[in-house]
Amino acid sequence: MQSHRLFDVLFSMNPLPKELANEANRKDLIEYINSKIGFSHHTHRQLLLNPGQIADHIYFVESGMARGYYDDELKEKEYTICLWDEQTIITEPQSFLKRTPSQLYIEVMPGSRLLSISRQHLSDIINAFPYAEIFTRCLMLQYVSYHTKRTHDLISLSAWERYLDLLQKHPKIEQKISKEIIASYLGITPQSLSRLIKDNGHP
Repeated sequence: MQSHRLFDVLFSMNPLPKELANEANRKDLIEYINSKIGFSHHTHRQLLLNPGQIADHIYFVESGMARGYYDDELKEKEYTICLWDEQTIITEPQSFLKRTPSQLYIEVMPGSRLLSISRQHLSDIINAFPYAEIFTRCLMLQYVSYHTKRTHDLISLSAWERYLDLLQKHPKIEQKISKEIIASYLGITPQSLSRLIKDNGHP
């Protein structure tokens, strides 16, 4: 039985169903999930989802990083709105759950290793273990919390404060993604980011 870090994340969700306090139930669920999991290793930047597609998979970052972004073709500009580091779950939740076309690109960075599970296989898991539906609810709550904080930070914090917060949450982020992506996430240009670092010194 494989024990991925995915299960550490899943079983740390709160509250957990009482059924998962039972070790035998956990073992059965882990074995079943393992039978449905796919694996992928990415040596180059690769798109997992394009606008207009329906998100059909959930991914878990075992190592590496991914981002979600919009592309403004008229302005020739990308807007990075999500960054997923190790031990985080990736999807476009509205597209995945409601079967609506995505407006988001999801891109995985080089050197990343992902676990994945399809919407059909997730449905199979919930049918076999109804209490596992808690994971879907927790996923939605995490996304609401993430985007609430993201909106608050963009309104309330300076670009430098957002940069410091990013480095604190993702200490090795500069080894995983380009300065252009970091600047896009902060809502500034790469040139502005360089000036901020020059003026304040690298943290």
